[in-house]
Amino acid sequence: MISLSTAFRGFLIAAFLTTVSVAESASDKKPAITVIAGGLPIILTAPHGGGAAIPGVPERKGDGVTRFNPKADTNTDILTEKLADALEQKLGKRPYVVIARFHRKYIDANRRPEDAFESPEAKATYDEYHAAIAAACKEVTARWGRGVVLDIHGQAAQPGVVLRGTQNGKTVAHLLKQSGREAVYGETSLFGELAKQGFAIFPAVGSSEPESPNYSGGHTVGLHGSSSGGTIDAIQLELGTRYRDAKSIGDGAEKIASAITAFAKNYLPSETQKPTDAAKPAGKIAVGVYLDKGAGPSVNDLLRALAKFEQVAVTKLTAEQIRSGGLAGLDILMQPGGSGGTQGRNLDEPGREKIRNFVREGGGYIGICAGAYLASAQYPWSLNLLDAKVIDTQHWNRGIGTVDIELTPAGREILRTPNQKFPIHYAQGPLLAPAGRPEIEDYEEMATFKTEIAKNGAPEGVMVGTTAIARGRFGQGRVICFSPHPEMTEGLEEFVQNAIDYVNRKRAGK
Repeated sequence: MISLSTAFRGFLIAAFLTTVSVAESASDKKPAITVIAGGLPIILTAPHGGGAAIPGVPERKGDGVTRFNPKADTNTDILTEKLADALEQKLGKRPYVVIARFHRKYIDANRRPEDAFESPEAKATYDEYHAAIAAACKEVTARWGRGVVLDIHGQAAQPGVVLRGTQNGKTVAHLLKQSGREAVYGETSLFGELAKQGFAIFPAVGSSEPESPNYSGGHTVGLHGSSSGGTIDAIQLELGTRYRDAKSIGDGAEKIASAITAFAKNYLPSETQKPTDAAKPAGKIAVGVYLDKGAGPSVNDLLRALAKFEQVAVTKLTAEQIRSGGLAGLDILMQPGGSGGTQGRNLDEPGREKIRNFVREGGGYIGICAGAYLASAQYPWSLNLLDAKVIDTQHWNRGIGTVDIELTPAGREILRTPNQKFPIHYAQGPLLAPAGRPEIEDYEEMATFKTEIAKNGAPEGVMVGTTAIARGRFGQGRVICFSPHPEMTEGLEEFVQNAIDYVNRKRAGK
């Protein structure tokens, strides 16, 4: 057998998976596994449709295996191929495809290894099947930030029904977190869209009823889905025999593709998003502003302030666009006020890593209030761009009002003002102090708090003297963080413009 694990190393699927028959038996050259590289964040898998023998591997006996089933899921391999073709027609590109061509009586690829095969000679084929899926998941994550595995099965218990299998939501934990219950159970979910195409669905669309115990999702969706973290969700589709017979399989594939297309347009990233520099006006500074979950009302003040700066071209970005390459071509990213924790969790680790790479390669970062929390090295959802910890996190909601700050010489130089003290709007921004992280360059104070707000049980005397504005470097990029809000303070909007001028550096290699 060809070793797929070697071929996939270093994300080489695109170069390696140019032929359909990747894994072959040494004797008869019949394909054991079909693997096709894709251009969509969709991975189709089919473990039980094959009919080929595996040389040297005897049929399983099922001793000690619960719910032993050596029968093939008739036509699921053919359906998966037709489904891939139909998706290419509708979306312009093919999904990733991994199909087991070997018969289930030799290996049950949807079981854990101890239950999947009995002969040691079967292990290599079993491992290659799941290595192919894992490699596709890695590439989808790298290219789009997230995606979905659709595991195609057949069942005869309810011939006219499609059964949902997500281990009762566990294998789509990321999708639920990202988009809510509607994305999994509602009318715009995959199964909601299937219902619109005329398929009978169980559990019913919108229902909170548990999934069928015998078809709630097997090893494939459990292993490759988001139940243990990550951003690849996995769904098992158990198609009744009525949808897989020779007469209806073509029409069924077309309708399933229509449902997947509608679902993808609502909930999956699109590779059609173009780098922002293509539309960047000549001579402008391309500034991206995060406008998604966790961005508070102050983002509107920020956008109004930016609109006054003639040299700035603004692009509004969602978390998904950041994960999908939306920082390409930008000069600066700005994370506004709101909730740093919500922003960080909504970006998820792939999005946070995109931002870190952007700054590391020379992009600028400006964080205001929540954006400063986000840039710190304090929390699990932090970006770790600024070597700063947050003082008195217990009393983060210390109040809103006007405080006085005092600029350091560096602050006066960067913000281009001879004045030293300013009143400024404060809305529960972080009280920053050096974190002492050896892997991050120490930050420099640009301003400290001279007065304080100590409401809601916050102790007095803590806020004064802590860092109000800081600058730092991360890789080749520059970072400025404001704990208070210059964009919400009359007369201080130019602090934002001057911060932009300071962090604006062309990315490495651009």
